[in-house]
Amino acid sequence: MKRYILNVLSLATFLAAFTLPGAAAADDDWRVSGKVYLWLADTNVSTTHGQEVEAEFNDVIDDLELAFMGTLGARKDRWSWFGDILFFAVDARDTTPVTGPGIPVPIDAELKYEQDVLAFTVGGGYTISESESHRTDLAAGARYLDLETNIRADLGIGPGIDVSDSSSVLDGVVAVKGYADLSDRWYISYYGDIGTGESDMTWQALVDFNYEFSKVDVGVGYRILEWQFDGKGLIDDLRFSGPYAGVSFNFK
Repeated sequence: MKRYILNVLSLATFLAAFTLPGAAAADDDWRVSGKVYLWLADTNVSTTHGQEVEAEFNDVIDDLELAFMGTLGARKDRWSWFGDILFFAVDARDTTPVTGPGIPVPIDAELKYEQDVLAFTVGGGYTISESESHRTDLAAGARYLDLETNIRADLGIGPGIDVSDSSSVLDGVVAVKGYADLSDRWYISYYGDIGTGESDMTWQALVDFNYEFSKVDVGVGYRILEWQFDGKGLIDDLRFSGPYAGVSFNFK
């Protein structure tokens, strides 16, 4: 846990380093924004041993040890920089068929799944289309994922099965992002990316509806974030999906 907290603080310092100078130098005409949000994400996990684990947000919210979700961004003319970070701990229990060495046929087992997740995406973009009511950017960047996973299966007989794994992956991504006005105060924003590298594939998509105040925007949306791995570790597929709500702060 301490390692994750240090990683979170280090990334926050890094993001502040490239955005806050723009906020301080008004003559550079940088526009800086930040966002904090709550993502009501369900978790779907496929293991390389064939187990499927699904944890709904309502099941894990009481067991969260620490959670943080936020973004920072800076824009000048057609150029932009952005960063998104999320950290949370997942704790799920389910009954599922289990196979393995010494288990010739699947048997039902009580499965306990615990996972600490740290993920962040950083990148830069360039505006390819813009008017008074919309903007579309093409972007490129990187996504980092750090996992600590423990899966225990209680078979009802014997000591059970206990498997732990710690891993990290770094992937390059290409993205499209933008917004479109719906009225004077309402607008829709969107982001989608796909990439690969140390994982077989990672992708995400989100869309949200926002209401604009003078310095603060509030919005609700839906987000999906997924990794597909190479099958050599414990986790074969990891997917988060669900609605979210956030508050954006505009520093000009």
